[in-house]
Amino acid sequence: MIRLGISTEGATEREFVSRVLRPHLAAFGIQATGVDLRGNISLDKIRHALPAMLGSFDVVSSMYDFYKFKGRDNRSIDELEAAILALVSQEQQARFIPYVQRYEFEALLFSVPEQTVSWLQGSAATLVNMQEAVRRCGSAELVNDSPQTSPSHRMKSLFAGYDKKLHGPDIVELAGLAAIRSECPRFDGWLSRLESLVD
Repeated sequence: MIRLGISTEGATEREFVSRVLRPHLAAFGIQATGVDLRGNISLDKIRHALPAMLGSFDVVSSMYDFYKFKGRDNRSIDELEAAILALVSQEQQARFIPYVQRYEFEALLFSVPEQTVSWLQGSAATLVNMQEAVRRCGSAELVNDSPQTSPSHRMKSLFAGYDKKLHGPDIVELAGLAAIRSECPRFDGWLSRLESLVD
């Protein structure tokens, strides 16, 4: 069994790892554990967290939001992942798979709008609003990067009682990874890399 540590932005992602990824990856011979960095993610914060993680796990990955990543400057998401990878030595890079979520965890909820609206008891108009946001942006993973239209801000405006930590992992668990992966190719690519670790 490969011990995989996933450095997460916060409690929501840690819960997602624990409740959704851990049982899924166990079937591939991988024991996944989320390690919560408690928000305000930056390269410096990651740099300080990585040595302990690399010392505790066989392989380390990450799940951070691209939106509001502190000090990302003008880097693209791929450039940011490369900068995160460069925080560790060449030798350690073979055991480190940085992943940055485009743009936030809530993109996964926009990939399954029917289940999201059903779980949060939204209206038919709310469902249309979510579907239209995805249609306009081109995909759930492109529901975007401004303070007014980021996935989390959209969720809060659509669902008054939305609580990221409470509801996010519930909805993903309800929808299932297969449905989300079919709509989120970047997320699917990351999960495929994790599944292939034993190979």
